[in-house]
Amino acid sequence: MTTFPVKLYVYDLSKGLARQLSMQFIGKQIDGVWHTSVVYNNVEYYYGAGVQSSTPGATHHGQPLQVVDMGETSLPEEVVREYIDSLAEIYRAENYDLFMHNCNNFSQDLCQFLVGRSIPDHISNLPREVLETPFGQMMKPVIEKSLRPITTAPSVPAETVQVPQSQPVLNQVPYSVIHTTSASELERMIKTSKCSVVFFTSATCGPCRIAYPKYDQLAEEHGGKCKFIKVDINDAYEIGSRWRISATPTFMTFIDGDKLDEWKGASPPTLESNVQILLQSAYPIHSHRRLRLPTLLGTSRNYISYSKLPPLDKLQTKLTEAGVTDEVVEHLILFIRLRNTEGAREASTPDLATWATFTKRMLSSKAGNGENLFPIIDLFRVAAVDVRVSSWFAEESDLSTISSVVAFSSNDENPYQVRLVTLQLLCNLFNSSLFVPRLISELGSQLAQLTANSLLDSHANVRLAASSLAFNIAAYGQSRRAIASEEVLLGSDIGIELIVAFIEGINRETESAPTLSRLLTSLGLILYCAPLDKEVGVEAMEICASLDAYAVVKAKSADKIADKKLCSELLELLTRP
Repeated sequence: MTTFPVKLYVYDLSKGLARQLSMQFIGKQIDGVWHTSVVYNNVEYYYGAGVQSSTPGATHHGQPLQVVDMGETSLPEEVVREYIDSLAEIYRAENYDLFMHNCNNFSQDLCQFLVGRSIPDHISNLPREVLETPFGQMMKPVIEKSLRPITTAPSVPAETVQVPQSQPVLNQVPYSVIHTTSASELERMIKTSKCSVVFFTSATCGPCRIAYPKYDQLAEEHGGKCKFIKVDINDAYEIGSRWRISATPTFMTFIDGDKLDEWKGASPPTLESNVQILLQSAYPIHSHRRLRLPTLLGTSRNYISYSKLPPLDKLQTKLTEAGVTDEVVEHLILFIRLRNTEGAREASTPDLATWATFTKRMLSSKAGNGENLFPIIDLFRVAAVDVRVSSWFAEESDLSTISSVVAFSSNDENPYQVRLVTLQLLCNLFNSSLFVPRLISELGSQLAQLTANSLLDSHANVRLAASSLAFNIAAYGQSRRAIASEEVLLGSDIGIELIVAFIEGINRETESAPTLSRLLTSLGLILYCAPLDKEVGVEAMEICASLDAYAVVKAKSADKIADKKLCSELLELLTRP
């Protein structure tokens, strides 16, 4: 079996300045502003101007400050390539956010997939450490603006780099103008871009040359959010005819494929002004971004999982006594043992198709009562910690195995432990970024109903697991909103059902501080920057008002188990339109 080492390259974007100045400015020691990448099969993968790749050590970041050995992976190369390709849709250039959706989030996802390990905590926790300070909150826009050109510079393709590692390639221009002569290509770029500017010019147009420097400068500054396209109509007669260009220079701006403005003339100030209007229209600043919410926004967005190993010998004995002696159970237990003792590299995945068939058969059979099925679902829970297992179930055409488990656990006649391990299993499935979008889109209604019912359960550990699932769902929705501002969490019915459940759960929770904290955080993440000009975003605030969420949170803030800072920030969100 072929294996490949996996390395994490760590860079300090501040070049040591963070260590020197952080205590003075934010009152906390910060050792660096970390950028990371993952080296697999002698290629360095990282996120900036989209998912990028390069020869190791030959990116514009130079040589890494530290190289962390993450282990080895035996995953087939084609599987890894397919996974990295799938990340390209999530980690697009225009979605980069220095604090919320950055290179370290990408490295975390890729390392979890390859070796089942997380990147070091001091790297993933850095945004929270900065944002929980008043100065960090105040300086967030300045920090982002100064570092974005560095973090999102284009890559040097891995297959073309011929430079010794001691002489890294430095890219001088972060973004540049796109030239096209194809009508279909122009239309495709306009339709698939959040916003775009098209400059219709011609080689014989003297005034056009006046606008070239400013247009190129704007492309360098804003190319991460907007496409800047140049069309020479002398070389693209079809485009000029189709778009009825009667004079050059002519400029057009677009948002989501729809035309926003058109003007003629080579005035650089007019060009710059209209581009600013385009960007402000495409990326309006939400009123929530003016709030100081260090506790809410500083919360780690890493999904909560449950990896604790049950007593496997006792569990196997219990199944044998119940007459469950299928080999597939023995194989799964062996896989779990090996992964726990020897690591993921030594633990080859069992026949998951057979396990899926077995699980569904047990769930549907008369012999499959709650007492027998609790240990089976618990085994499934532990196995799903491995991203290879959760990703396999992401490929199951109808998600029937997961759907069957959720449906079975929703039966109130089963022991509460069945619902508990099912909730924990669902949390563990969030380890696979391939699985989560399908889980939400295809089973979202089932998840919302299970979560809502479980938050009202009389058993505190069930409510805690339900609040963990609630957090994972809300964190996923917030991450999608951060990288795709047009997207609203989950869809109307599911999102509203969860909001109602969160408010009711907050109102009722009197025992568990972790459960209450996760519910408060989940509600905050759903509401934060919800688009107020769209139906679901407006509905979310209206539901909160109709259920008097402000009064619920206000009353709960006096409870001894409540996080006072988190309650205070949530009250700000509930009062800010």
